[in-house]
Amino acid sequence: MAPTYQSVYLNQAVPDTSGSFQIVSPPGTDIWDKPPSTHSFNAPIIYQTITVGAFKSARVSVSSDWKDQYDQGGLVLIAKSADTTRWVKTGVEFEYGVPNISTVAKDQWSDWSLRPLLAESINDATVEIEIVEDGSLWVWLIGSDGKKAALREVTWWKALDPSTQVWVGVYVAKPAPQGQKHDLTVDFKDLSVVTR
Repeated sequence: MAPTYQSVYLNQAVPDTSGSFQIVSPPGTDIWDKPPSTHSFNAPIIYQTITVGAFKSARVSVSSDWKDQYDQGGLVLIAKSADTTRWVKTGVEFEYGVPNISTVAKDQWSDWSLRPLLAESINDATVEIEIVEDGSLWVWLIGSDGKKAALREVTWWKALDPSTQVWVGVYVAKPAPQGQKHDLTVDFKDLSVVTR
């Protein structure tokens, strides 16, 4: 049975995720928490709901005509418990005038890392989030040859209660710091979520 995807902050019907699909985001959207008081959580997300204990991995390929600072799209995991929401997102983000690979993990507050796209890429990437043998969560950049390049280890994921609800899916955000008024359309393909 195919998984049922839901959405939040999506101004379109949930697309068929079994093939290529698009998500459109208006300006002024983000998933980001920064001290002392920035709490942004209004980006379009398409997700399925499982538990932390059931999650094994997720992978997707993402591309767009990135052009404005912080234009972004990719995979997202959102763990929601009674007292807090923690999340991890990874994909392509436009910064310093070029698309990069971006990974952000939020426990109490967000952090952020960037690295260049692979030499074989112009505006696209394939990313994966995976639970490894010791229970840690790893974020990978996948080459066209299938080779994995490590982006981040998220150690606090292992401490989450296995029954914690988690949203697994894809997102698009357009923080648009210079006040751009056009939407961002991001193309996705080969979305795969593996459970235990």
